[in-house]
Amino acid sequence: MLHYLIVVTEDLLIAVTLLCLLYGQCVNGWKRLDRTILLSGMGLGLAASVVMSVLKNTTSKIATNRWNFWIFAFTFFATLLFLMAAVISRKRKGRAILTSALAGLLAALLIFYELPDVLAYPLHFKVGDRGVLSIEFLVRLTGLIAALILLWIYCRNLYRSLRALDSPGWSFAVLTAASLVNALRCLGQMLRPWVTNASFLPDFFPRYTSSGYPWAFPVVRFVANNTLFFVCLVMGAALLIPLLAYLSHLRISRAYSNPAQLRRLKADNRAARHAAVKSFTCCVIFILILTVGYAYDNKAIELSEPEPYTVQNGKVIVALKQVDDGKLHRFEYETENKVKVRWIVIRKPNSASYGVGLDACEICGSAGYYQRGEQVICKRCDVVMNINTIGFKGGCNPIPLAYSVMGGQMIFDLEDIRAGEKEFK
Repeated sequence: MLHYLIVVTEDLLIAVTLLCLLYGQCVNGWKRLDRTILLSGMGLGLAASVVMSVLKNTTSKIATNRWNFWIFAFTFFATLLFLMAAVISRKRKGRAILTSALAGLLAALLIFYELPDVLAYPLHFKVGDRGVLSIEFLVRLTGLIAALILLWIYCRNLYRSLRALDSPGWSFAVLTAASLVNALRCLGQMLRPWVTNASFLPDFFPRYTSSGYPWAFPVVRFVANNTLFFVCLVMGAALLIPLLAYLSHLRISRAYSNPAQLRRLKADNRAARHAAVKSFTCCVIFILILTVGYAYDNKAIELSEPEPYTVQNGKVIVALKQVDDGKLHRFEYETENKVKVRWIVIRKPNSASYGVGLDACEICGSAGYYQRGEQVICKRCDVVMNINTIGFKGGCNPIPLAYSVMGGQMIFDLEDIRAGEKEFK
C-alpha cells in the first residue's frame, strides 16, 4: 500500500498542481472560452493517456524513451510560449484565444506524460496466482486510491483558495513560478537522451560532447537525482495562494449594510481560511509521504543468515527436521570462482512436500526472498509468492533446484548447485 501511495503522489503532484493553477487562472482572470479550451485539452490528454497505457501494456513496439523525449520537449517549449503569450495578452480576443490554446496544449501534455503509467499500476499488482481477489491486490489498490483521494482534496482546496483570492496578479505570478520550475525539470529530462547521443534523435540535433556542452550533464544529473526538490518547489510556490487567501480573510475588509451581509462575509472568510488550512495540511501529508514514507518503504531488508549443512561425496545433505517447521530456510555454497550460490527451502502448508529453489528468479535476479509472517516475498519487486508454487518454473518464482529425500534427509547434487552460479555473478 505505502509503495503505491508514494509513487502515485510523486508522479502526479506536479501535474495536478499546475493543472489546478491553470484552471484557477482561467476562472479568475480569463474568459469562458479559455476555460472551455483548457478543459478540452485536459480531455484530450486523458483520452491519449488511456490509449498510451493500453499500447504500453499490450505491445512491445512502444519506444518509451522516444515518446518521453518528445513529450518533455513539447512541454518545455509549450510552457515558455504559454507564459510569453499570457504576459503579452491584454484581453484582446485573438491573443486570448492563442493563450488559452497554449494552456490547453500544456494541460494535455502534463496529463499525457504522467497518467499512462498510473493507469497501468493495477496491472502490476502481481500476487502469485491469486489475482484481483487477493488481500495483497486490494491493499496495493488501496494505496493508489488513497493517493488519488488526497490529490483530489488538495486540488479542491487549492482551487477554493484561488477563488477566494481577489488578486489575479498573484495567482498568475505563482502559476508562472511553478511553470518555470517544471520547465527546468522538463529540460533536464529532455537532455537525458541527448547526452547519451540516442540514435532516435533527429539529424538536425547537434551531437553532444562533454567539451562542447559542459553544462548539460550536470543539469541532467541534478534533475534525475532530485525529483523531490522539484516537487517541493512547485508545491511551495502553490502554497503562496492559500497563505495569501488566509491572511486576506482574517478580518472583514468589505463594506456591509446589514447584519445578514455581515454574517455572509464572516462565513466566506471562514470558508476561505478552512480551504487554506486544508491545502497546507495536504502538503504536510505529501511531504511526510515522500520523505518518511519513502525512507520506510526503501529501508534495507536483511536476508536471514545461511544455515549449516554437510557435504559428502558430491552431495549436499540437509536434515529434514532442520527445515520441517514451515519457516523459510536459506543455504549458501561458495563455488571455486568465489561466487556464493544461495538456495531456499520451505515446507509447504498442510503438506509433506517442500518448496525448493535458488534464492533468485529469472525476472529479479539474485535479490532473494524473505519471509514476513506467513508470506514469502521477493525482496526486489515486493511480489508475494504462493508457497505452494515455489519449486515451479516461471514468473517471479525461485528458479527450481532439483533435490531428493531419503532417510530423513534432503539431498542436493553439488553440480546442480554449481550450475546456478550464473544467477549470482
